Amino acid sequence: MVEVLRVRGVGIVPVDVQICVADGLIYDSLDYADRIEQRLTRAGLSCGRLNLVTEAADLTARRPPALAYVFTGGQTSVHSDAAWMRATIKLMGELVADANGRDGDTGPAVVGVCLGSQLIAEALRPGSIIDTAGIEVGLTEVNRVGDHQGIGVVPSFHYQAINPQIEEVDGVRIEYRNEHTSVQALSYGERVFGCQFHPELTPDDVRQLIDFNEDVISCWHGDAAAAHRSVEQYQDELPEDLFERLVIDRITR
Repeated sequence: MVEVLRVRGVGIVPVDVQICVADGLIYDSLDYADRIEQRLTRAGLSCGRLNLVTEAADLTARRPPALAYVFTGGQTSVHSDAAWMRATIKLMGELVADANGRDGDTGPAVVGVCLGSQLIAEALRPGSIIDTAGIEVGLTEVNRVGDHQGIGVVPSFHYQAINPQIEEVDGVRIEYRNEHTSVQALSYGERVFGCQFHPELTPDDVRQLIDFNEDVISCWHGDAAAAHRSVEQYQDELPEDLFERLVIDRITR
């Protein structure tokens, strides 16, 4: 991996990926960044963490270098007026612009998971995030756009979505969709990728996420029991290398 440096306290350590952590939990005290970091370190990538809730306003002026930035899921909508969310969208806009190159140079790759993908869309086309008729949660089938055989299973948990008009932005491609969600994953150029689903999660993670979020699921017109049934139905079809193919391959290409 390319060695990059980040100052942490008084020390300097090599970091390949900066994980930009929002305010979401999978369950109890386990947040999305924990699973993402485990997957990245298993692939030999070193990681740092940036807390968006407390650091986003500073990161537009002082951005720790990295091979890539990965934005996690979270519970705050991009529509929020919270200062950290407005600053995060601005930060995302700068990272996305750098990723695809200025004056022929390319910057760090940018990957967004769930809320992270919505941040990419909002930075590219303000007003792109819309409510859905109901929450999508559990294991669900998605289709790769343009490939009728490209059906796969992914872990889902989202109640807002990306307007398919995002594809009107020059350079944006919708990569995965299904009947519930028109934009399950998108890319922008060669260095930016966002997915509404959670490739970092295992079937057991999804089970615990469902139990931990029963109130949220009910509030957004979902059915926790049906979500559990989807895990039992599709768990053997969830690719073990989903995160590696969708995230790590894009970071290291």
